[in-house]
Amino acid sequence: MRVIARLRNLRWNLLHRSQVEQALDQELDAYVELLAGEYERSGMSAADARRRALVETGGLEQVKEQARDAWVGAGIANAARELRDALRSLRRSPGFLAIAIATLGLGIGGATAVFTIIDASLPRSLPSVREPDRLVTLEPTQGDTLLYDFGYPEFVDFRDQTTALSGLAAHDGTSMSLRDTAGSGRVQVGYVSGEFFSVLGTRPALGRLLGPSDAVPGTVSPVAVISYDLWQRRYGGSPSVVGTTVRVNGYPLTIIGVAERGFIGAMALFPRELWFPLTMSAAVAHFGDPIHSRGEGWFRLVGRLRHGKTIGDARRDLALIAARLARTYPEDRNHFVRVSGGATGMLQDERADLARLPRLLAVAVGLLLLIACANVANLFLVRAAARRRELATRIALGASRASLVRRLVFEGVIVASGAAIAGIALALLLVHSATIVSTVVGMSDLDTRLDWRVLTVSLAVTALTALLVSVAPALEIRGMAAGAVLKDGGGAVRRRSRGQRGLVVMQVAASLMLVASAALVFNAARRILTIDPGFDPRGVTSARLDPHEVGLDSARYPAFYDALLARVLARPEVAAAAYTDVGAPPAEWTTRVSVFVPGQEPPPGALEGHEFELGLRTYVDEISPGLLGTMRIPILLGRDFARTDDARAPLVVIVSRRLAHTFWPNENPIGKYLSWPTTKGAPRPPMRVVGVASDTRQASLTAPPPPLMYVPIAQHDRSSNLVLVLRARGARVLSDSVLHDIATALLPGVAVRGYERLTDHIAGQAGPQHRASAWIGVFGAIALLLAAIGLYGVVAQDVMQRTRELAIRSALGASPRVMLAFVVRDGLALALVGVALGSAATLGTMRVLQHQFAMVDALDPEAMLAATCVLALAMLAACYLPARRAARLNPVDALRSDT
Repeated sequence: MRVIARLRNLRWNLLHRSQVEQALDQELDAYVELLAGEYERSGMSAADARRRALVETGGLEQVKEQARDAWVGAGIANAARELRDALRSLRRSPGFLAIAIATLGLGIGGATAVFTIIDASLPRSLPSVREPDRLVTLEPTQGDTLLYDFGYPEFVDFRDQTTALSGLAAHDGTSMSLRDTAGSGRVQVGYVSGEFFSVLGTRPALGRLLGPSDAVPGTVSPVAVISYDLWQRRYGGSPSVVGTTVRVNGYPLTIIGVAERGFIGAMALFPRELWFPLTMSAAVAHFGDPIHSRGEGWFRLVGRLRHGKTIGDARRDLALIAARLARTYPEDRNHFVRVSGGATGMLQDERADLARLPRLLAVAVGLLLLIACANVANLFLVRAAARRRELATRIALGASRASLVRRLVFEGVIVASGAAIAGIALALLLVHSATIVSTVVGMSDLDTRLDWRVLTVSLAVTALTALLVSVAPALEIRGMAAGAVLKDGGGAVRRRSRGQRGLVVMQVAASLMLVASAALVFNAARRILTIDPGFDPRGVTSARLDPHEVGLDSARYPAFYDALLARVLARPEVAAAAYTDVGAPPAEWTTRVSVFVPGQEPPPGALEGHEFELGLRTYVDEISPGLLGTMRIPILLGRDFARTDDARAPLVVIVSRRLAHTFWPNENPIGKYLSWPTTKGAPRPPMRVVGVASDTRQASLTAPPPPLMYVPIAQHDRSSNLVLVLRARGARVLSDSVLHDIATALLPGVAVRGYERLTDHIAGQAGPQHRASAWIGVFGAIALLLAAIGLYGVVAQDVMQRTRELAIRSALGASPRVMLAFVVRDGLALALVGVALGSAATLGTMRVLQHQFAMVDALDPEAMLAATCVLALAMLAACYLPARRAARLNPVDALRSDT
């Protein structure tokens, strides 16, 4: 009952405050009147009696305060009053309040939004798989070199002999043509073993998934499973899709089921839309013999740990199996297996490359929050110094030091709350803006829900900072001598402390680090687009054709390609055309082989199992005559290939300048021989060098030109899947529809796919660099804005704090120009110290950026100069505005003020 009574009193005291105060006034008046009446009856006059009653009562206001302190909920009421006082105090400083909230809000919202967008673009755990933490990736290695893929017989051996894994599956894939009643198009296809879906632990949304009986070598099982997204997008989610037949690369496959919603396969970087048994890959994908090739890698392996087993157990178990296989099979000599945890389906090297970006961005987020917190800390410290006289006056009038501390804390709470609201609003605006997402990330269909982890950390850090720095004046209140402060002629005339100056220097240095990093990465992205690739991409278009998909016999490939090339060259808009087996550089898929100077080859059989350790690893490109001219790759020495360089002629080769310099430095390589030994089958005779071509960036725009050799297609196995490369005459370009008409006129039904301008292909390769530079650029822009706002706020508060000093200088004859220079010089001095420290720190970050982003120079004076100039201009503007206000001071009005 006592608790209930106290709760009723609390409710009454809080919700009916005015009535409680009125009742207290009435009670005190009644008591005073009663006491005065007694004194009147004793012979006093009415005035004297009332005066005596008031004196004995002890003062009405004092009694009221004592009564209020005894009420239930007095602490809450006092806190509410102090909160109102804090709000009134902040309203009297709208500039300080706006800058503090804007600074923290920018830090919170900017860091959260950009991190959310970036995080949404990075691969996470594979969706729609069971217990992803128990999945492991197997990687074959030769010595320390990663081989990427396993042969099918090796997969079977590991699958059948492992005791640490409950299941092991093989998979890989590529883009293929899809044709059905809805038309034709391209889909990402995965060819998988029968254990694939069970190892990943996914379920069908419709029909059934592939099983072991669907992938038995030697049997034909023309079935397929499609993704949920493809089912909805192409077939409208119709259940009748099960049992229908589609043609993949021209081969008929029957759809038997739809995968679970969200399932993309075992490779997060390469989502698949259709899966068929890997035993069908030779027929559908037109491979040679992926099922019986032990020494050739075709498939990636994903496994699931058995319950009770760890990754360490799996590594030991699979290492023993690999050792047994190496002793049994010559092809597996010097082959090892590496086991990695994680469920993104990426190899260890891929994960290592990807892991650098979040760490780098985490540092950027930390720097951004550091700048925001340093800004607000500086503002609060300047404000605290300016309020010494106000606080001393309150203490002299009887205010308790504890109440002043609570009021200061409330001011910090108000600022932190306003910043949290502004930060969340800004983060939501940025994250849900389609324009920002497409510009900064360059990707679509991203899960851009607000990252509450980063938001929580940002809110906690900034709120703690606001609270800590808001009570900084309390440190002075404890030992403050109010009288001494009040005797000081406006105790606000104080210079910035070392701590304040250090905070300004720190925020400028951190801002320069972010701005300079953005400039470095932007500069690197610009270099990628302007770098000389060794060829001229302007006006060049490529397209891939596959006559096998319409059943053309391989013996007729040369005639088809020659006829197609002749018809394409007859078009007036085509200046040149030729074929290559890997595509126009920089090629997505490239082949590397081991080459030797004749006489230095290893003994027969020694190369097998040591292909990546012996000889010079060289890129090889099988081309038709005219390809170098079409790409405008200069021939420095010798000649181009001719039509007479066919299967009946001696083997010839054109080498790049780097390859020639490696084998024959300071010699003329024309007429010399190059050995490209085979690991299986009949030995290949040495090839005579007939030309030296200029170096090209064959595999990547960001890597140095590698050793490269060109060999005639006619002297080697002509692939059925060649790439046509053509150069337009002038501004005219052969359209894909015209090329399709030419091809189908020769071979009805043949598809022309991958039609792409080489300039677009190069821009696509630079896309990741552009996205990364945009991410860093956003951080840099926010950091620049924060630094400018922070320095402006500090200088503005300092000018306000030093009004009397500046007024005295003006009264003593200082001109407005001198006053302007005085304030600007004082602010820029701190900014320059910060720039110096930030420049030194940026030199260290350059090496970190070099590991993450290609083409970042260890020393990039152009980017550093640009970043420093931009930051210096922002700092100058931040100092100029308060300085101009100081220069316009009226000394008479300023000296009359209390500040």
